[in-house]
Amino acid sequence: MIVILGSNHDPVAAALVTAWDGAALCSAEDLTRPGWVWRRASPASARWVVGGRIVRDEEVSGVFVRRSTVYPEELLSTHPADRRYLAAEAHAFLVFVLATTRARVANPVADGALGDEVMRPERWMPAAAEAGLPLAPLRLASDRALSHRWHPVVVEAVGDDAFGEAPARTKDAVRRMMRRLELLWATFVFDGRQRLVTITTGRTPGEQAAHALGHLLGAAVTV
Repeated sequence: MIVILGSNHDPVAAALVTAWDGAALCSAEDLTRPGWVWRRASPASARWVVGGRIVRDEEVSGVFVRRSTVYPEELLSTHPADRRYLAAEAHAFLVFVLATTRARVANPVADGALGDEVMRPERWMPAAAEAGLPLAPLRLASDRALSHRWHPVVVEAVGDDAFGEAPARTKDAVRRMMRRLELLWATFVFDGRQRLVTITTGRTPGEQAAHALGHLLGAAVTV
């Protein structure tokens, strides 16, 4: 099974559930349902709740993260006065689950953050320097015409695969960054001079990347 951590209201998560064989959505509501078991001293007993169904951790081959936190507004079955506290507890528990599951996770948690919150500049900029990728300078401007002169180049990376119209040396550097950051999936945005502007895991996977990612997360994990 591929677990997609997201919202019932996220069309991208819904589309991936349909596109990937054996995929199912784990929503915020699932995080508060009974059935979860996650004992650090007994990993073999670990249990998820996915789509209202209890699933053993060993049955989960991969996890795709489509959220950066658990929002109080998602917990409609909880008393409004308790939602903020429960959302914080659910987020902390989810970080623990993603850090200790036997499944492949796209992408690992870091410093208590998950999803796109992990991809902070102070984390990926040193990795870019090690990989030999020049960084685009930061410019603040109100001129909307600037975006028309930018000509961004997008490279999607899944494991050791890189997709997009970029030179081979740029894709090789992207692969080095993926290994350095321990990522399975990310989108790299370059300017017209092949300088790295940003990295994100919040974009919708393109067709090639989605196919490769579904295959990677669906493959059995050898422990």
